[in-house]
Amino acid sequence: MRSFSMTLLVGACCALAAGSAAYAQSADTRIASMPFGECLSIISEASQDMDEEPVKLVSTNDVVTVRLNATDGFVTVSCEREGSRMTLTKSPVPAAAGLSASR
Repeated sequence: MRSFSMTLLVGACCALAAGSAAYAQSADTRIASMPFGECLSIISEASQDMDEEPVKLVSTNDVVTVRLNATDGFVTVSCEREGSRMTLTKSPVPAAAGLSASR
């Protein structure tokens, strides 16, 4: 399993390669404008690259949000049909919680 930083980087690069506008909301969040279908493809590619099945948090016709587990945290990817937007958020596992990102 790869680190979530690598996943975030891959996703952001894919967004930029597709000619989409991407910008940072915060140090741990990236937002890109892109068609809904392309966003779903990025989720699929990232999960294949990491050899990790995404955990579905939301799945409707207009919004899909998944969490990808990594050795050092999580990446949450949200695809929104309305507004054609992808949001990537990386989250480390709090050391004090005694938790692991691994399943």
